[in-house]
Amino acid sequence: MASTDPWLTYKFSVETCMGILRWPGSTLFIAKAGDPVGFLLLHPRGFLGCPYIAVVAVVANFRSRGIGAQLLEFAEAHFAGSRHVYLCVSSFNVRALRFYELHGYAKVGELRDFIADGFSELVMQKRLL
Repeated sequence: MASTDPWLTYKFSVETCMGILRWPGSTLFIAKAGDPVGFLLLHPRGFLGCPYIAVVAVVANFRSRGIGAQLLEFAEAHFAGSRHVYLCVSSFNVRALRFYELHGYAKVGELRDFIADGFSELVMQKRLL
């Protein structure tokens, strides 16, 4: 996690990333193909009391193989019955932004200078019901 964006750009340490993964009330799911190849951190009420996809991460050499899409589908199934699901993507993470848009997520807000000056976190939403 600490060796890829957005955490790399934000200069998050391994300890900071581990702290994120210990968010109270969240659940960590790990994708494996023998070894771990990605993970998903979900919180049932992480954004304004609504389901929140906190982290979707895929090991760099396993990207573009559908793992991220499977993780996203898993998250949406996990929150089945919920009206909406939310996530945030860093403004500089263009590849991730396109990925989420391709999977039906739309930008509904922007948190300017939220984590670091000069960058925004783009709030994205998908209606499930």
